[in-house]
Amino acid sequence: MGAQNSKAEAAVAYAKAHGGDDEESLKQNKQDLVYPKTPLSIGSDNIYGDMLVRIPKNTTIPTRKFEFVSTTASDFQESVKISFYQGERKKASANQLLGVLVFEGIPPAPMGVAKVKICVDIDAKGNLNVSAEDKSTGRKATMSIPGVGVRGKFLTTEEVEKMARQGEKHKSEDEEHTKEVNAMIAMKEYAYLVRENAAAGAYSWKADDAFRDAFGKMLGEFNEKAKEFGLEGDKKRCEA
Repeated sequence: MGAQNSKAEAAVAYAKAHGGDDEESLKQNKQDLVYPKTPLSIGSDNIYGDMLVRIPKNTTIPTRKFEFVSTTASDFQESVKISFYQGERKKASANQLLGVLVFEGIPPAPMGVAKVKICVDIDAKGNLNVSAEDKSTGRKATMSIPGVGVRGKFLTTEEVEKMARQGEKHKSEDEEHTKEVNAMIAMKEYAYLVRENAAAGAYSWKADDAFRDAFGKMLGEFNEKAKEFGLEGDKKRCEA
């Protein structure tokens, strides 16, 4: 408590020195210093290049733990790579890359079977902490990125403000990107559903060589179309 009180007193002195001597201004300055907020959203990417927000902008620090489950994006994938970003763009690559967690040792299985629980939080020092756990094996991995939630430490105030403006400027463009991504996801899921149902004998017809050739051609066309949109991704990445 002593450290927090000294910080609060420093905030009050700063506010008075800069003309904020009314009660509301003093209270806000005290709150911002002792309980800072995330200057930008923090999220992870998926195989299609989208950033999925995990810790929203203006979340009070230290944050609670935010959890989500990731899985494999291809059959018999034994590792996943999850990149974390800071920013307001829907396209992950348009944001600030913070760090990458590579989780290995996943038992080989069909796409989507593996379940890896990811937990993220920001501690009182502004450090982003990430932990991952394979639900089937209990295998764990962790990563910590210092100063993510501290304004001016990882990004300058000017950079934070610029990235916030970029998010607004490109909002419509990013919404179109999301529509394209969702369409690609739906097509891929349908293709794999047909494959699994055919293998299980769910249809009145039998999956012969002609079907397998047609299916292989369809997946090839899917991958080519994905490349046109820059969505081919990294097969080690996760589906989230």
